[in-house]
Amino acid sequence: MYRLIGDNHTLSGLPFSAQVFVRALDRVRRSLAEDAGVSLIELQALGRIAEESAIDAKSLAQYLGSSAEATESLVAALLERSLVVRRSAGNDSAEVLELTPAGHGLMEKVYLDFQGSILDAADSLDEERRFAFDSALLKMARKLDSIAGGAQ
Repeated sequence: MYRLIGDNHTLSGLPFSAQVFVRALDRVRRSLAEDAGVSLIELQALGRIAEESAIDAKSLAQYLGSSAEATESLVAALLERSLVVRRSAGNDSAEVLELTPAGHGLMEKVYLDFQGSILDAADSLDEERRFAFDSALLKMARKLDSIAGGAQ
């Protein structure tokens, strides 16, 4: 439930718990980025490249919600740190970004650490409840994606 109390906007119930959960996930991601020696936006970019195997800079900019110039600056930093490479996509002069072995290593560590954090957080749930929570969370995510115009 949404309420305005003075100048404070508040939620309760499921919207509030979802908001708290998302904020906790954000803190975990920030911590993982810091531990990996990258910024949060760099980690988001690397994660998207890892999920896609190869992605062009325009698609990456759309995913990140940033300008082409800001994305090029970000990509330049990742290239300089040898976390990504540019490769020809094979058609016309299109280029895609791919992870280097160092980028793959970083993402493997981040994903394993993230997995460990989530599993540690869910350790109080038995297998049946964990399965039900996983199923419900995916259903809600898919519904939210459909409302927002699809997953990116």
